[in-house]
Amino acid sequence: MTQTVRRVQRVPEGWPVVHLESAPPAWTGLQVDGLVRHRRRLDLSDLAALGVERRIIPHHCVWGWSKPDSEWEGVPVASVFELVGATGSHVTIHAASDAYSACLAVDDAASGFLAWARDGEPLDADAGGPLRFVPPPSLWAYKGVKWAARLELVSRFVAGFWESRIEDPEGRIPEEVVLP
Repeated sequence: MTQTVRRVQRVPEGWPVVHLESAPPAWTGLQVDGLVRHRRRLDLSDLAALGVERRIIPHHCVWGWSKPDSEWEGVPVASVFELVGATGSHVTIHAASDAYSACLAVDDAASGFLAWARDGEPLDADAGGPLRFVPPPSLWAYKGVKWAARLELVSRFVAGFWESRIEDPEGRIPEEVVLP
């Protein structure tokens, strides 16, 4: 019989800065296109007009750390999908630099959040500001995207940066991981 090894996430004091870019890219708004009824480019005020919310969404990094009580301010992705009439089965979320993207099933993405503030403070550039896609709590943070600049609705899964390099493109947190 095989024994399952439990892996416990640690809670760091601050927020580790993890990203590919040497400098944060310029952000010019959020483009929503692909399989949608109405293509749109949205700035932060357009997004806020959809209804600002604050949510506690835990952040779980596959590198062994979690921030369980993170409060994010922004809008649900579901509100953006409703605005544009999303018709795709998946969405690829692209960073402004185009160095990073993640692809999720529409239902998973709709449960995610587009945030411009964390723990009561506007997101700075190292944290993915001005706009960051925060995945639902059941997914690893590599499904999140800093400097979210484009939501591209597509008809099939398209591997993003980490998804093309690891054995778990869906990014679901397995049961053997003990979360704080």
